[in-house]
Amino acid sequence: MGLSTYESKAVSALLKKNHTVKELSKAAGIPPGKIYSVAKNLLEKGIIKTNSERPKVLYIDSASQLISRLTQEYEQKQDTIVSRLKRFASSIDKQAGKQTPFFDTGTTLADNKRIQARTFIEARKEVLQILNKYHKPRYNRKSKRVWEEEIRRAVHRGVEFKAIYPLRTILPPILKEVAEKHPSKFSYRRFNTDFVRCDIIDEKKVLLKLVDQDPALFGGVVFIEDKMFAKNLRRVFFKFWHEAEKPSTLN
Repeated sequence: MGLSTYESKAVSALLKKNHTVKELSKAAGIPPGKIYSVAKNLLEKGIIKTNSERPKVLYIDSASQLISRLTQEYEQKQDTIVSRLKRFASSIDKQAGKQTPFFDTGTTLADNKRIQARTFIEARKEVLQILNKYHKPRYNRKSKRVWEEEIRRAVHRGVEFKAIYPLRTILPPILKEVAEKHPSKFSYRRFNTDFVRCDIIDEKKVLLKLVDQDPALFGGVVFIEDKMFAKNLRRVFFKFWHEAEKPSTLN
C-alpha cells in the first residue's frame, strides 16, 4: 500500500491498539533506533495521530477511513503504471506495424464493424453506451442487427447493459425484446445530446465512434483500453443517465 516494511508493521500494530513510541517498538518488532523515524514519517503522512498530553500516545483515528485512503492511493498508482505500460507496448507494436489490443483505430466501415463488435464480445460485466442525437437506428440494418444479436448474447451471459438513446428513437425489436425479458440486465433511458458516441466496457475499455447527422460522413472509430479514461467517461455517462427520461415516462 505504498508503505515501507517498518511503516506497515507500525500501522498493523496501531490498528489493534494505541501505543506509546516505546510500546510500538516492541509490539511491531521495530528496532528502538528506527521507531522514532518511522513514527515521524507516519505522522507527517497523516496516517497516524498523537495526543497533546504526556505520555505521547500514537493512534489511528479511523481504521476504515485509513484503509479506504491507502487502497484508493494504491489503486490510482497501479492504474497509472498499467496505463503507461499499455501505451508503451502499443507504441512498440505500432512502430513495428503490428496490431495492439490496447489501442485500435479504424477508418473504414469494415473496421467499424470489427471494432464495434469488440464492445459486446469482450464485455464480461458491464457496458454503458451513449448514443448521441445523430444515431440512426434504421440505417444499415444488416450491420446493426449483427451488433444487436451480440448485445443479446452478452446479456444472456450476464453482462449488465445500460444505454442512453436519443429522444423519439425507436428501440430495435431485438433490443426491445431483451429489455422486456431481462429488465435487470438491459435498461435504457432517453436523452438528446451531441456528446461523442461511446461505449464504456467493464470500467476499463472505451469505444469512441465519430459520426455526423449525415450517415455517410463516418469519421472513424477508436478502441482504447485505459482505466482512467474509462472512469472519466463513466462519470459523464451517469450524469446523463440521471438527467435522462425513463421509458415509462414517454409516449
